[in-house]
Amino acid sequence: MTIEDQASASPFTEQPVILLEDQEEPPESPQHPPELPLDETDLQTILAKLYSKVDMTFSPTSNQINVCRDRILECSLHAFRRCRFDPAAKLDVIFVDEEDNAEGAVDEGGPTREYLRLLMRAIHQSNVFEGHENDRHLALDTSGQYSFLFFSSQFLRMENCQLTFFFSLALESKMYNCIGKMISVCLVHGGIGPHFFSQRLYDQICGTLSQPTLVEEVVNHSFRQQLIKIQDTNTIVEANEAIMQAADTLSIVGALRRVTTLEERDSLVQSAADFFVNGRVCTSLQQFVEGLKTLNVLDEIQKNPEVFHELFV
Repeated sequence: MTIEDQASASPFTEQPVILLEDQEEPPESPQHPPELPLDETDLQTILAKLYSKVDMTFSPTSNQINVCRDRILECSLHAFRRCRFDPAAKLDVIFVDEEDNAEGAVDEGGPTREYLRLLMRAIHQSNVFEGHENDRHLALDTSGQYSFLFFSSQFLRMENCQLTFFFSLALESKMYNCIGKMISVCLVHGGIGPHFFSQRLYDQICGTLSQPTLVEEVVNHSFRQQLIKIQDTNTIVEANEAIMQAADTLSIVGALRRVTTLEERDSLVQSAADFFVNGRVCTSLQQFVEGLKTLNVLDEIQKNPEVFHELFV
């Protein structure tokens, strides 16, 4: 990004191209005659409108962010969870070392933009998302790095056909909400988009219909292989044998049953894949979408899904 280091300057005034990683400076866009009306479906115009509502003349104490480069996400969570943190006010970013000694730079815009780039990269690499590097969707974190509940091929038990959910501490602490808020702040304050959402995750955020879930979208390797084995059977007997071999995992998703036709076999596989990809992260998605409401970002995305597509997917 080529942006003057002035606190009052909008990150969308000079360049309409939003960059996550450092890239060569894009060529300047031709200036439209001032008499032309603003295009409300133009990405630069929409982001500039959102940015114009941020008070860049005042930085409350609660917006001071002391951040260590090696602990970007941890420091950010601490700051964003303050009761008086105001996303609609200027950020005051100070880079510190492990002993909390400041690097010395006064934040006149440069440190904030660097911080927002680093924060988006940390979000991208966090365990809140899973899947391919450039095609990620929400996950139930299994690493324990942020005290998430373990969830893999060891599925939960079910009583009276009623699924019992054990929510992670991430849900209890509204981790997904906070991540959504961070993405909104990165977008509005710095013009920095994620560029790593899967098409399905973006469709879920926009509230549009997604394509049917594919077995290949199940990221858990053992569960995916079990579903593929069921799917590849040629007879009802083979299908039921494969289903019984996967009984422990299928029971938790409410898909365990004997089939009498190959159509029922396909329906079983589809419902199991749907649960793993969509159902199990339903509450996480609700929190995440709530966080994206920060600074009115979600409303603009849902009104202009095609315009924002390039920033997210």
